Amino acid sequence: MVETQVAEKTELVKETTEKMRERFIGTLLGAAVGDALGGPIEFMTAQEIANRHGTVREMIGGGSYNWQRGEYTDDTSMMLCIAESLVDRQKYHPEDIARRFTAWYKSNPKDIGGTTREALTKLCSGVSFCESGIKEKPTNGSVMRCAPLSLIYYHDEEALIKASKEVSAITHSHAEAELSCIFINVMIARLLMGANKKEAYNHAVARVQELDKDFVKRYIGSSYNPEPRKGLAVNTLLLATGSFLAARSFEETVVHAVNLGGDADTTGAVAGALAGAYFGRPGIPRRWSTRLNPKPANHFVWLGKKLFNMEPEHEKNHQEMSA
Repeated sequence: MVETQVAEKTELVKETTEKMRERFIGTLLGAAVGDALGGPIEFMTAQEIANRHGTVREMIGGGSYNWQRGEYTDDTSMMLCIAESLVDRQKYHPEDIARRFTAWYKSNPKDIGGTTREALTKLCSGVSFCESGIKEKPTNGSVMRCAPLSLIYYHDEEALIKASKEVSAITHSHAEAELSCIFINVMIARLLMGANKKEAYNHAVARVQELDKDFVKRYIGSSYNPEPRKGLAVNTLLLATGSFLAARSFEETVVHAVNLGGDADTTGAVAGALAGAYFGRPGIPRRWSTRLNPKPANHFVWLGKKLFNMEPEHEKNHQEMSA
């Protein structure tokens, strides 16, 4: 009897661990898939998408930057800068993240947002990463890439909030951009730990309200109408969370998000990260993930596993102090 109970408990722990690992992978892979699905229809209105494509449900090519089918945009490229820094450094190192941003910028990417370009130009000129962020523009260039931070700080919300704000501020130091990153990352962290959609959303609302009541009053649950064509952080936040909360699957989430039009790649990336954290890798259609390029799906799987296996920083710091 006792042996049976121990075996059942062990199996339950194993199953829970495997589900969380799949959510880690799903967060990164989901963001990349949503980005790639939306990239070729970026800047089109919902009506223009409907007239030309019907409902976009498959990876296509083309668009303003002549994307290949399945090619992800600057959203995922910058997300990879963060995720790869965390894995290579085995800790959160904002200066290294900033260096990777500038290296990517110097590689002459074909797509880069105006606020990001302005900030990275400052970084390249020698301005510190602590001072390079653009304070005047509440655009969405940091919320599109922020998800990896939730994978190392899902267990430490205060550290997650601090890191989300710091990494946003490398390029986007407007309060609305920082708060949008915090909202998405707090929500993802809750989803990773098994919360349902509404629990995760309500918790994120409560945490952000503690930081800025006016932000929540102005945008969350108000009559504010997010416009997909305006690349504002809060618009991306609302459109992505709305798509996620209303959907029954990863596919439904992302299809709805990108077909809203406007900044379709970014809405798709953020909605994809949320849905990936909830549904996990098994929920992401393989017909999409197998099309990813230039780095394939296996790279995102590898990063997700590495981040899942990373020792929590609070335990690492405790061990260093004890040594």
